[in-house]
Amino acid sequence: MNKTSNNNETATDAYTVLVAGHSLEQWIEKETAPRIAKLWGNGVEFSPVLCDEIIGDGKQLVYLGTISQRPYHWLIRIDSQTDINSDDFDFEDILEPIEECFGRQEGYISEEEFNQLKADGDEECNICETYEEWLESNYEYPRIGWDGGHWGLVVNMATGDVGS
Repeated sequence: MNKTSNNNETATDAYTVLVAGHSLEQWIEKETAPRIAKLWGNGVEFSPVLCDEIIGDGKQLVYLGTISQRPYHWLIRIDSQTDINSDDFDFEDILEPIEECFGRQEGYISEEEFNQLKADGDEECNICETYEEWLESNYEYPRIGWDGGHWGLVVNMATGDVGS
């Protein structure tokens, strides 16, 4: 039995819930597709990643982005009853599983600090020839380094809400 709302935003059958014409799997496919995002006029090509941990019923797809890693962002499925805009929402509830899934960037160092550590014989810095190589090996997406950021709704399959 199919039930479709008048505005065709939500349709339900015995197996699949659709929001804005997409199932959750289709939303995930769309949101993890390769893209080119503009940041200060430069195009950055990447594919957003989905955390493999599902929190609660997993019917709400949300994103998390950091200040220093823009425009990269991470996706996670959380409980449909979680209000991510509430003052009570604790972003650590989504940050921790993302860190566990993709790894966490450790303390950032400048090129000057890298060169000094390398000159002092630091083991970690001496693995890499250049600062750029060190940055790439330690800060490559999807590893996450939280220094502040933002989160928001992609879609909530239980309520039919879609993020902006």
